[in-house]
Amino acid sequence: MKNRFFLVVATVAAVALMTSCAKVPQANIDAANTAIDSAKTAQADIYLPGEFTALNDSMTVIMQSIEAQKSKLFKSYKAPKAKLVALRTQASQVAANAVTKKEEVKKEAEAGLAAVKQLLADDQALLKKAPRGKEGKAVLDEIKGELSVIETSINEAQTAFDGGANYMAVVDKVKAANDQLNNIKTELDDAIAKVKRR
Repeated sequence: MKNRFFLVVATVAAVALMTSCAKVPQANIDAANTAIDSAKTAQADIYLPGEFTALNDSMTVIMQSIEAQKSKLFKSYKAPKAKLVALRTQASQVAANAVTKKEEVKKEAEAGLAAVKQLLADDQALLKKAPRGKEGKAVLDEIKGELSVIETSINEAQTAFDGGANYMAVVDKVKAANDQLNNIKTELDDAIAKVKRR
């Protein structure tokens, strides 16, 4: 009976010793962090901001879980370790998706730049046909100034596109220029139509 009691105590002590000596899965933490860094290098924070934020949020939750395990007598890093492996796979997928998305946005920016340059040329041609009455000259000078500002913005967008750093910013600039140019086109078309009706 005494021997059995000591055997049970020895077994419990051995299990306690093994589980309390469970080590933090540092290699898995490092691998997951490296995968998240690779996703950032692939510009996932720019092209897939929601997915990239989710990666960081997941990593924070996993690290909190690991910290909670550190304070326990019987430590187990099995669940956090499995989550780290899954997170690493997810981060690799987000990095690959970011590369694909960047290419799509690049094509959109390229097409947008070509369209907006044509629209600028059309507006500049319309400006020459616009009526030049007394009050018309002041309005035309104002439109000419606006077109000059828009042209500068388009040139900046082209420079950013050529630099290849952030095609999302180029798309935003192109959309803003497109809206402004369409408003000017409508204004000029209306002014020309009024003169033709007289």
